Amino acid sequence: MPKITRFPFFGKRFFRLARKVCGSCQFEHLWRVVICIASMHGRRSLKRMEEVLDGHRTRQAISHFLTKAQWDAPQLLRQTALDKLKQMGYRAGDPLYLLLDDTQKRKRGKLMAAVSKMFLHAEKMYAKGHTILGCALVYRNVIIPYAVRLWASQTSCTKGVEAEPGVRLKFRKLTQLAADVIGEVQLPDEGKPIVLFDAYYLCPVVTRACEQAKFRYVGVARKNRNFAPDGRPHDRRKLSRYGANVLKHEGRTVSINGKRHTLAQRVGQLSKAGRVKLVFSRRPRERAWVVLVTNEVRWSAKTVVDHYLSRWGIEVLFKMSKQYLGLGDYQMLGYRGVVRYLHLVMIAYLLLTHLALAADAKACAERLKPLRLPSILQLQEMMRSQLWDDLINHLEKGKRTRAGARKIKEMIQC
Repeated sequence: MPKITRFPFFGKRFFRLARKVCGSCQFEHLWRVVICIASMHGRRSLKRMEEVLDGHRTRQAISHFLTKAQWDAPQLLRQTALDKLKQMGYRAGDPLYLLLDDTQKRKRGKLMAAVSKMFLHAEKMYAKGHTILGCALVYRNVIIPYAVRLWASQTSCTKGVEAEPGVRLKFRKLTQLAADVIGEVQLPDEGKPIVLFDAYYLCPVVTRACEQAKFRYVGVARKNRNFAPDGRPHDRRKLSRYGANVLKHEGRTVSINGKRHTLAQRVGQLSKAGRVKLVFSRRPRERAWVVLVTNEVRWSAKTVVDHYLSRWGIEVLFKMSKQYLGLGDYQMLGYRGVVRYLHLVMIAYLLLTHLALAADAKACAERLKPLRLPSILQLQEMMRSQLWDDLINHLEKGKRTRAGARKIKEMIQC
């Protein structure tokens, strides 16, 4: 891992908006921390960041930047995400998805803000930790982090957790946070994305936010919901029995992305959702089936399933961010510092995406053509290689370091 001592050449295009958002003073901290998160191996602790930065920024300076400095992390992430959309040629009307989901991170700190008891689904146990709400855009098969929120329980808010210095955090349910994110989405040329979410977010708060923003959505319904088909408003039935019967008598097998699905559809009134279209889907040779819900009743069943399959991108974002970018490695105790760290991880993810797009500029310039980017691990190796090249080229320009730089280059080539 090379030491990060100077601003790399590949960051000029990516960080061009960051200086305007956070200011010249905080910009010197910003680009160093983002590149550290994006390129480091292992745990992203403040001590290891100080070592990678070769002492140009101390642990105290990085901690101050995350907790006390004046800069707007949500706006910076939002502007950077929109810049990536522009780089890929997005125009209003192009297929675009807005993904919503949450992830959990176990934390043992007794003094850390917003830590609460929760059920960890991955480990099947109760523990203390954080719940993180993520929002991402998917355009041309590229995942673009757009927003991130740290949920705080009502107990934590009662204890006086501060979102900003002197401003107490107000309690919001996780679904309310998701609705807030939907309401804040502003795309170029007033573009309208398709919102995708799982069964937890199929609730009046989220669906109402989608309708107010005039967004179409596709979600999953739990099978204990009541449904009344069109023409029979008083004939309400549980989806658990109704869906199985519809699939049995009217299911048709279609191929979607090379995989076969048995589909059936109905339009009617779903409890707490209004008039929607239901699509019952089951894979061949499987007993389990799901109910997809959309407010766009004109779509075919195949179109609804095809749209919803793009929701897997948010799971990929969380997994890659945790495994390779240290999403849960924050050490700050305050709510503000944790939230800012989470935003910087998402910006680091965008930086790696930027490197991939810059490396394949020809494919990026072709509008609406799906892109296949390298994995996060491959992009990190690419970044480290470029950091080494930038460092050696800088040493070659100095009279005292020129000979040493040439020897290093010869050793690398061998």
